Amino acid sequence: MKRSLAALLAATTILTGCGTKSVSQNESGVSSGGTVSDKPAEDIVLTIAYSTKPNEAMQELIDRFNAEDNGVRVEVKSYCNEQAFTSDIQQQVDFDVTQELINKDTIDLVGTFSFGNAAKFEIFKRKGGFVDLYKFMEDDPEVNRDTLNSHILGLCERDGKLYSIPTYYCAKTMISKSEYGGTTPNWTIDEFIEHWDNMPEGSTVNWSTVSEGIYYDVLRANTPYFVDYKKCEVHFDDPDFRKMLEFCGTFESNMGEKRDDQTVHGNPQLVKQFLLTDYGKAIVEEHDSALNAVAFTHLNDGSYTLVGYPTSGRDGAFLCGMEECAIRANISEEKQQAAWKFLREFYREDYQFEHYARNNGSPDGNIVQFEFKGFPINNAARKRIAEGTINGDYLSTESQTANGREITLIGKREYDQADIDFIDEYMDSIDRWECSAIDSELFKIIEEEVGAYLHGEQDVDTAVDHIQSRGSIWISEQA
Repeated sequence: MKRSLAALLAATTILTGCGTKSVSQNESGVSSGGTVSDKPAEDIVLTIAYSTKPNEAMQELIDRFNAEDNGVRVEVKSYCNEQAFTSDIQQQVDFDVTQELINKDTIDLVGTFSFGNAAKFEIFKRKGGFVDLYKFMEDDPEVNRDTLNSHILGLCERDGKLYSIPTYYCAKTMISKSEYGGTTPNWTIDEFIEHWDNMPEGSTVNWSTVSEGIYYDVLRANTPYFVDYKKCEVHFDDPDFRKMLEFCGTFESNMGEKRDDQTVHGNPQLVKQFLLTDYGKAIVEEHDSALNAVAFTHLNDGSYTLVGYPTSGRDGAFLCGMEECAIRANISEEKQQAAWKFLREFYREDYQFEHYARNNGSPDGNIVQFEFKGFPINNAARKRIAEGTINGDYLSTESQTANGREITLIGKREYDQADIDFIDEYMDSIDRWECSAIDSELFKIIEEEVGAYLHGEQDVDTAVDHIQSRGSIWISEQA
């Protein structure tokens, strides 16, 4: 199926029915019009903004928190109830939420989930619209600087203040077989190109040999490297962006489109994308369809190298978080304290441990297939999960046959402390934090110019100049 680079960002069908109509969730999770609470008037009512509706885990927490009758009640205000979230709807939701945050005091809690483009959350954070969470942690025995991951806290700080923190985090990087790229982690662009030049004929980059595919998987994936939401600046005129874009242009173009049917499986790969969401990724699975075999290889034995995304500073890997939420600064102190009473629940050991993994296996339990949110920010929860990984608690069960033949297993999926330490050390070595998201409008600007370059309508210097100029105008408008 063909997909244009720009079409990857949004659907084309616009559905009606979205706007600024307020919706509150009752204790059973059923939406009802208005925001009137059935609880006594003395309860502090907090409103949390959602672009659509809370996920199952969030709704479960809200219902449980409200059922405790602790003097605080959380209500949800949804800005869109449609299933399809098109670009036009997304922009309308972002406008409505932004206007309400600027002009009204009807929202108390706001997060990345409050916007269609979570990058808007970063803009409000930059403007000082949220409360420093450290002030609540000072007297909190369970959720504080000692119980949470200090590395993640440091990366999330702004001028020593902490406006939001994720519940879980992961690392985005790329991985290469050491036989192709050696054992030096976090490649420069020159090293990336040199390793590619030495690859066997027929090799691929993340299964692709088409310029649009390589751009999408290597350079577009690293777009946050060139966007600074703290300063509201873009840096697409950075030599790293130009050099990598020029590398993408050396491959055959598909006239601006990235096609799923052009992936090439089975050929040698220089790199492939690698998302570190759990300790299980310390062992790499290699599937050999010809031999009907699966080989298990430990990352710490040197057979593979985590190479980041190519940058001159060797800092191409980055961490990213999930489910960030903040407390508005312009609400009363009483409401701020009440908001922390709710927000802290996300960072307690039990919550993070219990919600870390979800079983997506068969309903009868015959097949267990875990999906992981990411690494918990709570230190005790993360330690328990590491111990569980070593004990085999998170091993999926899958069919042992393929194509009517029994699968040959090469090695074993067994973890030890060395695997845990390898992952922890790699995560702690990454000092770049990805903003919650890149606005789809900015992606559209970039990809219009990149597409024109890749299929020969403009040269690389013109493409870079246009991206930098248009991107600068766009981000200054957001500020």
